Amino acid sequence: MTPIAHLMTPEPVTIRSIALVAEASRLMVTRGLRHLPVVDDEGRLVGIVSDRDLRGPLIGDDRPTRPSRPAPTASIGGLMTRDVQTARPEESLGAVARRIVDRRVGAMPIVDESGRLVGIVSYMDVLRRLAEDAEHDARAIELMDVG
Repeated sequence: MTPIAHLMTPEPVTIRSIALVAEASRLMVTRGLRHLPVVDDEGRLVGIVSDRDLRGPLIGDDRPTRPSRPAPTASIGGLMTRDVQTARPEESLGAVARRIVDRRVGAMPIVDESGRLVGIVSYMDVLRRLAEDAEHDARAIELMDVG
């Protein structure tokens, strides 16, 4: 099966944990990002921030959440998710897709053996590829039926 390295966005936009929420928000809006990996000085993944983290809790959501929308002057380090689901570049698309579904994450950072961020793959990247594969398979079946 296809290695996730063939599907990932290499060298994704990142931010440091000392950055402010306002900076992360601006970066995500201007670049059209929904997930922003947080890295240390050596490029190792230390967390991730999503657009949902920046919006705050939903009304009526009874899950444990932050009390309100984060202050623009708060640091990303206090807001980011630290226990991040990651994958290695050589892992298969199927294995990564299964973890995205099982863990209910919107994106999965791809890290090398030393924990350095080398890419990111979103659930939309995975769905797009699976849809392309399904269309290709359907065309192949049609051709076999004709022959």
